[in-house]
Amino acid sequence: MMLPEELDAYLAKGWYRMGQAIFTTHFLCFGEEFYSAVWVRLSLETYTFRKSLRKLSNKAKKRFTTHFQKAVIDADREALYQKYRYHFKGILAPNLTDSLLDGEESNLFNTYELAVYDGDQMIALSYFDLGEDSAASIIGIYDPDYRSYSLGIFTMLMEIEYCQAHKLKFYYPGYVVPGYERFDYKLRIGEVEYYDLASRKWLPHNQMDKLDIPIYNMRQKLGKLQQILKAGNIFSQKLYYPLFEANLFGFWPTYFFDFPIFLLCHLGTQPDYYTIVAFDIREGNYQLLGCLPFEDIQFYFNETYTNSFDRSRFFLELIVVDRLFHYSASPDAIARAIFQLSSQPSRGY
Repeated sequence: MMLPEELDAYLAKGWYRMGQAIFTTHFLCFGEEFYSAVWVRLSLETYTFRKSLRKLSNKAKKRFTTHFQKAVIDADREALYQKYRYHFKGILAPNLTDSLLDGEESNLFNTYELAVYDGDQMIALSYFDLGEDSAASIIGIYDPDYRSYSLGIFTMLMEIEYCQAHKLKFYYPGYVVPGYERFDYKLRIGEVEYYDLASRKWLPHNQMDKLDIPIYNMRQKLGKLQQILKAGNIFSQKLYYPLFEANLFGFWPTYFFDFPIFLLCHLGTQPDYYTIVAFDIREGNYQLLGCLPFEDIQFYFNETYTNSFDRSRFFLELIVVDRLFHYSASPDAIARAIFQLSSQPSRGY
């Protein structure tokens, strides 16, 4: 069982749980486009619903009844999940048990549920984990026949009310994805904060600048370096890397390359040795790396998945970091290190 204060600490760092695992990600790939996952939270100590949220909440409360209790999974809840899943435009776990417990028999988290009823019929359900000072929304489902009542938002509002009644400080609804509106409903709950990777602080979301979006910032930084390299007659490619989360799934004791975008520099080194530059938002610097292929890619990723990407834009070999050549916040300093490497005899490092 995870201690309440442990969950608070993970949530405060922008972590979340899926099934019975807790981890984090800051980048997502939908189709052939990469985005940033920006974690948000709502401070509850002085929070009040704005007029539109009160209206939405009151409309549902007049029509339906609600009930909080420790999380339960039974046939009625599974049936509601399957009805919701059938109409959901996206990928969900095959059943509610897998979604919450991921094949395990017990729950490591202190999970509660909110059930919404129209008479005796359960029409919406949400699950949330409780910590010492915070709560994390896990999943909300509803009967599509009742979509006009905005039950997904309503269950979030009821979770917030529950948290305030129990004197919690923060409510974590998950992440939003700048440039991908599907997750913007989470911003409707109020003036949220976002977790800033560069400063490792929670900042007002309404003050977020475009350069605060990690994937955009990385593209800009790498583009600037690419122009310097081009002027020095070094050919480089800006490539996206769909396999960047291999460290989450692997069991091998090795350092898989874990950036979603990088520059591949063509320096005439031996085949199957890659000179790569990534920009680390967390450290605020460029990293010049030597990388090697990891041969058994099928151990992690199937061929159908990797073949779905355009190889002119995506790098599709699973690679491990062999060496850190240089790092610097200055693109000019990294460019000089690359020029120095390019002047060496063609060889692996």
